[in-house]
Amino acid sequence: MDISIFGLTPTAVNVIIVTLFLALFLIIVSIKIKQADPSKPSKGLVLVMELIFTGVSNYAKEQIGEVAPRHLPFILTIGLYLVSANLLGLIGLRAPTTDYMITLALTIITLMYIMFSGLFAKGIGGYLKDVYVGAAASAPIVIKQFIIFINMMGELFKTVSLSFRLFGNIMSGAMLLSLVSLLPIYVSLPLFPALNAYFDIFAGLMQTVIFCTLMMMWLKTAAANES
Repeated sequence: MDISIFGLTPTAVNVIIVTLFLALFLIIVSIKIKQADPSKPSKGLVLVMELIFTGVSNYAKEQIGEVAPRHLPFILTIGLYLVSANLLGLIGLRAPTTDYMITLALTIITLMYIMFSGLFAKGIGGYLKDVYVGAAASAPIVIKQFIIFINMMGELFKTVSLSFRLFGNIMSGAMLLSLVSLLPIYVSLPLFPALNAYFDIFAGLMQTVIFCTLMMMWLKTAAANES
């Protein structure tokens, strides 16, 4: 279902819905954590958030290393946003990630964060040398220029591959569900819940994990000397 309010596109409305939901959810979580008694075992929402935080933190340490905690706020922000956006179909709304402009914007933000993390860790010269020259630093000038060109194209292809991977998987699921909904009710009724669970829940969560895993792998490479 698409909603248009005050001239805003359905995608813009859904982005606002996801943002407001996350803001409200995190405010509630913050209040719950402040009210929790640290001398007693966690329970309810606080326990769930602790498990999520611990799981993501441990996974980030495996992928990035000991510097993972300083990147955890960004990783969690991207992860929570993608989960919320991808699961929006469960309430009958179109996921914002079915719009390529949204996945492209998320990818650009992510790659910019990785780039600035690398610049902070290595300095401008060190970052450019490692990312664009790498092992070819001592190669002849012609080979070095060719490697620099290939690496620059590789950085561009990261933007294309990461954004299209997320967009393609979420959009294909939404299109298939739309087609199933057009079938006769006796055909679509048994199929729709199972397909909805797969594409909106399993595929949505899986694409979030893939996006964040690739982000952490590239972050580790870009900021390898960070301490």
